[in-house]
Amino acid sequence: MRDYDGKTAAERAAERRTRLIDAGSELFGERGFAATSIRSVLQRSALRDRYFGESFADLDSLLAAVYTRLIDEEVVACRAAIANASGASEGARAMIDTLTRSLDGNPGRARVKLREILSGGPVSRQQRQAGLHRLAQLVADLLPPNSTRSKTDTHLLGLAIVAAADELLLAWMDGEQGLTRSTVVDLVMLMFDAVAQRMSSGRPPT
Repeated sequence: MRDYDGKTAAERAAERRTRLIDAGSELFGERGFAATSIRSVLQRSALRDRYFGESFADLDSLLAAVYTRLIDEEVVACRAAIANASGASEGARAMIDTLTRSLDGNPGRARVKLREILSGGPVSRQQRQAGLHRLAQLVADLLPPNSTRSKTDTHLLGLAIVAAADELLLAWMDGEQGLTRSTVVDLVMLMFDAVAQRMSSGRPPT
């Protein structure tokens, strides 16, 4: 049943949830997880107190939702970039180029993805692992088959590349070692191409 504004109760609840995620994304990016309160999220989203509990158990759950949406966006963008590339190496470069461009000039997004997600509780940490594995699968799908390695091994190699990329992205965001966006892309590609070459040779990566 639809109410006076033409929306069902479920649709209005979904809109409120989106507003809370929007507010959380802004506040976690601006202040950090530790400095954000439920009240500040409600104030930023212009919602009443009772509506937070309607969607989230606590701030940890909200941080997890903020991170999950960020990863959803990255996965969609990376898939599109890979689809437009020619070959596995170009696809990998398109993927890391897309990821770095999404963070370049967007310090709040970078802060949530690379730092604040580590400050949350068990729910957000679990979502971070899930997010890394989703990106890792995109990398694994670009690696050549290797008769000495299982699909699990290939996925773990993708995970290793994604985890290393995250550390490089964090160092870049922090201004370490004079890293630039293009340098990060090149360093990640050195890892990917080295693993891909070893895989294509039929030898197990060591």
